[in-house]
Amino acid sequence: MLKKLLLPTFFLTLSFYAFSQTPCEDGFAGIYPCENVDLLSMMPSSEVGGGGMNDVWGWTDPADGTEYVLLGRSSGISFIDISDPVNPVYLGDLPTHTTNSSWRDVKVYDNYAFVVSEAGGHGMQVFDLTQLSSVETPPAIFEEDAHYSGFGDAHNIVINPESGFAYGVGTGTFAGGLHIVDIQDPLNPVIAGDFSQDGYTHDAQAVTYNGPDEDHVGKEIVFACNANSLTIVDCEDKTDCQQLSRSEYEQSAYSHQGWLTEDHRYFLLGDELDEVQLGNNTKTLIWDCEDLENPVLIGEHLAETPAIDHNQYVNGNILFQSNYKAGLRMLDLVDVENGNLSEVAYFDVFPADDNTGFQGSWSNYPYFESGVVAVTHMGEGLFLVKPKLMELDVDTVQFCSADEVSFSGVLKEGFAGPVSLSVSNLPEGATVEFDQDEGLTPPATFNFTLSNFPPADTTTILFTATGEFFTYSDSLVVITEELTTYYIDNDADGFGTSFTTIEACEQPDGFAEEPGDCNDGNDLVYPGAPGTMENLDNNCDGTLSGDEFGFCAGDLNQDLIVNSADLLILLGDIGCEGNCVADLDNSDSVSTSDILILLSFFGVDCSE
Repeated sequence: MLKKLLLPTFFLTLSFYAFSQTPCEDGFAGIYPCENVDLLSMMPSSEVGGGGMNDVWGWTDPADGTEYVLLGRSSGISFIDISDPVNPVYLGDLPTHTTNSSWRDVKVYDNYAFVVSEAGGHGMQVFDLTQLSSVETPPAIFEEDAHYSGFGDAHNIVINPESGFAYGVGTGTFAGGLHIVDIQDPLNPVIAGDFSQDGYTHDAQAVTYNGPDEDHVGKEIVFACNANSLTIVDCEDKTDCQQLSRSEYEQSAYSHQGWLTEDHRYFLLGDELDEVQLGNNTKTLIWDCEDLENPVLIGEHLAETPAIDHNQYVNGNILFQSNYKAGLRMLDLVDVENGNLSEVAYFDVFPADDNTGFQGSWSNYPYFESGVVAVTHMGEGLFLVKPKLMELDVDTVQFCSADEVSFSGVLKEGFAGPVSLSVSNLPEGATVEFDQDEGLTPPATFNFTLSNFPPADTTTILFTATGEFFTYSDSLVVITEELTTYYIDNDADGFGTSFTTIEACEQPDGFAEEPGDCNDGNDLVYPGAPGTMENLDNNCDGTLSGDEFGFCAGDLNQDLIVNSADLLILLGDIGCEGNCVADLDNSDSVSTSDILILLSFFGVDCSE
């Protein structure tokens, strides 16, 4: 940020509440305007050490993958565990080395944080980040592990993580230019060189160059924002840095900060004061650095808002900008070679307005493998957000587990392909089939079919889309209904047999929910059916009784009268089991029960 223009009294203090996970829906995540970015959590200043927020960086513990936010504040650096970004934990504070200041900056090398500030006599603090994993009772007050006093105040710290050299910029040494420090032994930093030819440097990026200019591949190159120019310096020899080019541009107000594309071909530069002094909307200058000795300004991107630009960083094909009152803005670099950028997502931490003014987001850190982006709000605190350039068209589905159901999802503009799709956390036996799961080029729609999910179950499955640079995920809650067994019902009497069954959530045609039909070809025979006086086991209880008997039950010799001749036949059949002539009660045996049935019909004239 431009010094002298921001004073502590500029910090806007609002009444606000801490926000937890809130998806971006219909253009808002809670009170915050957004597009394709969800809010995971917000930690107010009072919960992260107090004071005003400024710079932010990140570190991932190589021992266990835990991600930490390093949050710059007016009075120190806060350390925050975001292994659960919905419930982040403030671990403690590294206080300022001297006094408070609105300007503080932090970068990381080899598991150490390096902190500078514009506070007088501050120098560079060195802090061992590995101790964060052993904090037992947060918040703790930490102490620096080493200190470099080769300069006092500094506006910024620039580090090439590949080489182990740090650059203090905007210091009181070397005309405010590059103050080069060897930090390869982090606890024993020593001066390694300087560059003052072009005067004051406000911010910079130092890289081991791997771009298109073959004359400089493999060298340490610094891209410096020097108030009114982009200045490129060869610092392979730290004791003899050589200026390769100094490029001014029309309508410059204050060349503030910028970042290279992944291929080191283009440099995206923000001018902090052109929106204020010239009245244009947020402007990003696009430099083609194919020839480091002759960069060419090939385009300017004008945003839809007049907010002032501040810090910006490239990750993959996305430029992550912190534009003060307009908050976090994500620009797609797919057509950068033609001088074009396009906004694909945003999260506005300052919902009141998007006008010019030194309030809102100072900086962001977009390099966590989890996809979480840390965004500072100078007056309020820390926001943890997550871009979402892949989205399913549903978040919860309910269906019969016996069915197959299909839905769709979308890969949004800015998601660099080709993209492959996968799904995890599936129940055993369940399947998800995509119409295409590889080689998709966003923006694109994909379809998928769910099948073989267990019945009466609720599970959350995770869809993952992996592109050239980023991986995005979306979850789907799957609720399956309980299955019912249905039985074939050929006679449509409402009862079926177990010869043919089907499991379904709704009753199919030709099937009954109740089993037990002992004659599926007669709709007068089923469990509980009334008798028809036809000598049928109408109610399927295995015996004849009551009105199930025919009028001439017991006429065993079929002479149309029930008499002693029939009784003699029955008595001769006593003890029979199985298919018995005198089995009047359908019990598969002949016993006294059958004698009693015959005697109840004794003397009946069946011819009448």
